Amino acid sequence: MSELPFGLDEALLSRLAVSGPRYTSYPTAPEWSADFGPGDASAAYARAAQRPDEPLSLYVHLPFCSRLCLYCGCTVEISGRPDRADSYLDAVERELELLAPQLGARRTLTQLHWGGGTPTFLSVPRLQRLHALISKHFTFRSDAEVSVEVDPHVTSAEQVSALVDLGFNRVSMGVQDLDARVQHAVRREQTSDETHDLVAHCRAAGVEGLNIDLMYGLPEQTEQGFAATLDAVAALAPDRLAVFGYAHVPWLKPAQKALEDYALPDAPTRARLFGLALQKLVAADYQVVGLDHFAKRDDSLMHALRDGRLHRNFMGYAVRAAEDMLGVGMSSIGEVAGAFIQNARDTKTYEAELAAGRLPVIRGLHRSAEDELRRAVILSLMCQMRISWPELEQATGRTQLAAHFASEWEALKPFADLGMCTMSSDALQVTEVGRLFLRHMAMLFDESLAKRAQDQGDQGPRFSKTL
Repeated sequence: MSELPFGLDEALLSRLAVSGPRYTSYPTAPEWSADFGPGDASAAYARAAQRPDEPLSLYVHLPFCSRLCLYCGCTVEISGRPDRADSYLDAVERELELLAPQLGARRTLTQLHWGGGTPTFLSVPRLQRLHALISKHFTFRSDAEVSVEVDPHVTSAEQVSALVDLGFNRVSMGVQDLDARVQHAVRREQTSDETHDLVAHCRAAGVEGLNIDLMYGLPEQTEQGFAATLDAVAALAPDRLAVFGYAHVPWLKPAQKALEDYALPDAPTRARLFGLALQKLVAADYQVVGLDHFAKRDDSLMHALRDGRLHRNFMGYAVRAAEDMLGVGMSSIGEVAGAFIQNARDTKTYEAELAAGRLPVIRGLHRSAEDELRRAVILSLMCQMRISWPELEQATGRTQLAAHFASEWEALKPFADLGMCTMSSDALQVTEVGRLFLRHMAMLFDESLAKRAQDQGDQGPRFSKTL
């Protein structure tokens, strides 16, 4: 067993392995309200329409998978019938017909992402149909990033070629771990050859950007096995990698309970696994981006980091090219004109609402001025690895932020004492070791967490472990 990264000790890691949000949004999803409905969503779209010259991002959720991977935290529907997607695409068509007119003339996309589920559950004609439905209502900017998630075990060369013909220029592949023991435990059998062959085809077909997703903290994962996975994946030379920590949340995803029959890495072991990723990927000339992403020096994610445009949302770290993101499909989340908008989280309700001519919105939230301020601070921490009160005052138009967040600043000092950040009276910079504790620092600015902690009778929602 290797030493812990950055000279950390096991007692400290065990103490800091608390539950907390990943801050892909603020306020976090448990704070959203079911009182927010289709009318509230329409009001947000109307506000967005008042800026007709600004581009949009669009996320489309395709929930279908032919198999259930036990680690999965996504909203999925398992089906062995490809034609199951037909009624779903009918519903997506109706949603676009309801949503798009509310945006007025604001119809230009600078980002499109298809996630899931497994988008390549759809046959080539169905992929083409979905793209045509979107193109009917929206145009694409010439430099738009058009991306899709794929599972190498089920994605064919024909599908990739069709996606490229449709304009997709970035492909994100789920790999997680190439160790056969880990794959067996999580029911994600996927050979190295399948991954290698699909990477080769993507490159030959003209895919401009290639992402690979890995995961640490999975059952049966060892340092030796994960090191071999990291070496094999680095040899494929993807443009970006995401190395996510497995989120064990069986109270939300009951299928994960089966993984407790296997050995789940503890906090110190998880830290060692992520330390391996840091060591090997940096040695392979990848740059660290935020909490869990890595990118080549010339990748657009690195340009966004250097230019201060890096953003974090429900898809992780992203190049921010649009202020507003539309969400289409069951369970999808939009972030539009200061509001979060979430659709029905099961396909039956989603399709039924649209068949009745209603937007399938089930909950959301209008951010308050205080929400916006705290969101800006948390995003600065998670994306730029720093807090600068002068910079944030300029960006938000607020003054005296140091006084406003005096108690949070005081609470950060133990992290500085542990070498996780450096602090002055008006600025904080996260250190290399501090990247492991970004979520801990962000939690100090989370007003909703503090309010729940004050109410001793309310334990609040449970999040995944931070380490």
